[in-house]
Amino acid sequence: MKQLKQLIVSAIFLCMPFAAQAQPQQVVDSEYTPVISQPIYDKEKGPTVVVDGGHHNFHTLDDKFAPFGKVAHMHGFRVHSRAGKIEAQDLKSIKILVIANALNAQNVDSWKQPVQPAFTSEEVKAINNWVHDGGSLFLIADHMPFAGAAAGLAASFGFTFNDGFAMCRPRRKFDLFTYADSTLLHSELTNMHQPIDSIVTFTGQAFGIPAGATSVLTFDPAYMVLMPEVAWEFSNEMKMLPAGGMSQLAYTTYGKGKVVAAGEAAMFTAQRVGDVRIGLNAPYAPNNIRLLTSILEWLAK
Repeated sequence: MKQLKQLIVSAIFLCMPFAAQAQPQQVVDSEYTPVISQPIYDKEKGPTVVVDGGHHNFHTLDDKFAPFGKVAHMHGFRVHSRAGKIEAQDLKSIKILVIANALNAQNVDSWKQPVQPAFTSEEVKAINNWVHDGGSLFLIADHMPFAGAAAGLAASFGFTFNDGFAMCRPRRKFDLFTYADSTLLHSELTNMHQPIDSIVTFTGQAFGIPAGATSVLTFDPAYMVLMPEVAWEFSNEMKMLPAGGMSQLAYTTYGKGKVVAAGEAAMFTAQRVGDVRIGLNAPYAPNNIRLLTSILEWLAK
C-alpha cells in the first residue's frame, strides 16, 4: 500500500515543482472587464445578490471576488457585500446568498488541521431554513482548508465536502471538463442558452452530492483527493481518496429554494499570479463566464 501511495504521489507531482511549497500570491485582476452582450436584467432591476464578507473569506467582493461582482452587476443584479454573523432576519431581503471560501478565525493564518467550521450551528440552521423557504444559495468552497470550513453547512443540504485537493495523475496546470470525455454533463445550467462544451477549473476539492442533485463537473478516475495535514504539503503518508465520480460543481432544489455547490472559486472570478491569468480572464476558459451567467439566472428564477 505504501509503495502504491508513493507511485501515486510521484505521478501527480511529476510536473509540479512547487508541490511542497507555498502557492504563489494570487491577486485580483482589476483590469478584467466582462463582455456582456445580453444582460439578464436591466441595470439594477434584478434580484439582490449578497456576497458573504463576514467569515474571514479568502474571496470577498472588494478584493479577489470583485470580478464576480462585476459580472453580476452587469447582468442587472443588485450586488452587495455583508459583514458579520448571518442572522435569519437578515436573509429575508436577499434572493441569492453567495459564500466563497469562508474560514474560521483560527485557520486564517493556519492552513492546517484541525480545520474549524466557519459557521455556527445557528447560522447553518438559519441559512438552511431560508433556502428551504425559497432562498437561493451559491456555496463555493475551494481546496483545504476552505472545504473543511464549509463542510457543516454543505452537509445540511446533503453535500459531502472533502477537505483536500482534487488532483490528476499526472498533474495538470488546470482542470478541463468536456462533453467529449463525459466530465462535463448536459444540464439546466450548461444548456440554458447555447450549449457549453468545456469548462476550466484551477485546483479545488471534490465532493459527494445528495440524491436528486445534478453534477455538472464530474471527475474521472485519473483524479485523487489528496488530504494533507498542512495545505500544499504533500507526502506519501497523507490520506487519499479516489475522486472518480465525485463532483466539483452541482446543483439541487431544496424545499422551495435552490443550492449550487462549487468546489473551486477561481473559475468564477479573475485573478493573476504574476503574468498568468486565472479564472474568467484566462484565454483558455472562454465558457466560464457563460456558466456563471447561467448559474445566476437559474438561482434567480
